[in-house]
Amino acid sequence: MHASIQIDLDLPGDLARFQLPTGVNARLTELLDKQDKGHPLSESEKSEAEGLVDLADTLSYLGLKAANAS
Repeated sequence: MHASIQIDLDLPGDLARFQLPTGVNARLTELLDKQDKGHPLSESEKSEAEGLVDLADTLSYLGLKAANAS
């Protein structure tokens, strides 16, 4: 089943705000680098990394939608 919702947002003037904050991005990079170097992530780290990737994807999507709406 497919559902959709419409949310009205006041878009910030600076579309760069639709990115992970610097510290959060650094943590995601740290986790991904650890994994890339062959060190397995703990279950907690995997969950954290997956959540951060999902958040980054959502912010990117919102940024694209905002850019197209301008």
